[in-house]
Amino acid sequence: MPPGASVLLAVSGGADSLALLYGAAELAPTTGWTLSVAHVHHGWRGRDADRDLLFVAGHARRLGLRFFSRRRDAREESRRLGLSPEAGARRVRYAALLEMAGEAGACRIATAHQRNDRIESHLLARRRKGGLASLAGPRESREDGVVRPLLAVTRAQILSFLAARSISFRRDASNGDLRLDRNRLRREISNVGERELEVIARRVERLALARERLDGDFEATIRPAILVGRNVVIASAALLERSTAELRRRAVFECASRFSVAGRPPMTGRERERIVGLLAGGADFRFEAGRLIRFRRRGERLEVRRAPDASGRKKGNNRRDGSVILGDRRESLV
Repeated sequence: MPPGASVLLAVSGGADSLALLYGAAELAPTTGWTLSVAHVHHGWRGRDADRDLLFVAGHARRLGLRFFSRRRDAREESRRLGLSPEAGARRVRYAALLEMAGEAGACRIATAHQRNDRIESHLLARRRKGGLASLAGPRESREDGVVRPLLAVTRAQILSFLAARSISFRRDASNGDLRLDRNRLRREISNVGERELEVIARRVERLALARERLDGDFEATIRPAILVGRNVVIASAALLERSTAELRRRAVFECASRFSVAGRPPMTGRERERIVGLLAGGADFRFEAGRLIRFRRRGERLEVRRAPDASGRKKGNNRRDGSVILGDRRESLV
């Protein structure tokens, strides 16, 4: 959030976002920020959600800030795309925030993710066998202008900040829904001691620094060797074979993401690791990931494209474990 920037604050009405709102408002006179407030109504929780919207609008009015809101149907979006409720809500939320940022003329969208959110994302990624990109947790800054200035702030610090100013906040009853992975994990973390949480937080910070270095290496060495066509992405298989495993993971994801279904990763973690291993092996191969994205190596060339008959087929994975490989350059796809 550079000095003088126009910043849209994403405020749900919960403790974290109220701390973001009032912390930014207190700093604005010295930073020169032009602040506005955004709220997304996800179309669930009925009257409680309506009250959240009015609550946030009232705080924006009290601070003399412009207020923007959008109503979306997160459930319908989840059903339409076959996403989890969390993924559907996240998708409509960021789309709405980007739309409001354009209306507000904001160059940054600040969200209230804090240290525990970072820890939760890390632990979820470990359970799902994620790579460095997901293990390092939410990024402080994204290319689309989303920033997360509270990632080093603890929940206890946030509550202390609000209590000192007698600021009340809304509580989302859906946070107690243990059918959601993150809510179950949040319940587990609540029983973890502060010292152990601090150890995990430092580990995530180190991973975030490693991710930054990886990003730099990728942009300098791998990105220039990736060509994006109309229906295919082509990369240097020989270069990826010589690269580190993390650079290969990043490249595989980048090449495939162009063809992924909205709101979904282009492949599972197990599929990604299979492709990374095949690239390291040096032989020609052909592999179709469960999202119906086809990887094909021929000599020094890696081609990634959407399976030609993907639109008429059911979602699913390769039929058997060997969807792959022929070292003698003859190809088959089980």
